[in-house]
Amino acid sequence: MKNYKKFSLFVILLLVGLLLFQIIQTYAKYLTTASGSTNIAVAEWNVKVNQISITDQTSDISATIVPVFPGTSHIAANIIAPTAEGYFDLNFDFSDVDVSLSYTINMEVNEDSPVQDLVATGYAINDGTRVNFQTFNTPITETILLGSNITTRKVRIYLLWNDDSLTQTMDNAADALSTTSATPVSFDVNLSFIQVRDSNNNSNTINNNTINDNNTTNNNNITNNN
Repeated sequence: MKNYKKFSLFVILLLVGLLLFQIIQTYAKYLTTASGSTNIAVAEWNVKVNQISITDQTSDISATIVPVFPGTSHIAANIIAPTAEGYFDLNFDFSDVDVSLSYTINMEVNEDSPVQDLVATGYAINDGTRVNFQTFNTPITETILLGSNITTRKVRIYLLWNDDSLTQTMDNAADALSTTSATPVSFDVNLSFIQVRDSNNNSNTINNNTINDNNTTNNNNITNNN
């Protein structure tokens, strides 16, 4: 009888032990934890103009903006005089940019330039058809979508020494005086590149009010000695 009680007690303890083991196993599934981390690549934003990166906003591309004045039968090449026409090229490289972007080109004659009638009259994209401005120095803007797979853009901007009596700011005396100035003729070019937002953040609009936007601005000038 004593052995039977001992055996019964052993069986009970064994069953209790098995039950506790099952409970522990069951709840252990819900107590299991894990941790880890993931690496996410940040989109590249490395815009180049005339082979110079302007991402750090301190690059000066003035030396790479080379004005070309072909000349005429009455005006020598690569100098300017009233009615002279020329151009300069901006070559954009977006191959290291992983987002859609918009660029804007603003231009005007430098306020200290001895020739104040040097104006931009139009532009052409990738050696295509020339687009003439209705108003001198009209800003040029274009949106380059990521899905377009466009990685380069050549923008040719056309210049003119405006000698139209109705729109010029200098008279003949001022034109003549400019030839004696030691200050080179200077034309300012301002380039702005900014990321285009997704549709839920006002796509295809430019927001310059936050530093979180990828925004690079360079002020540069082209010069031509009289």
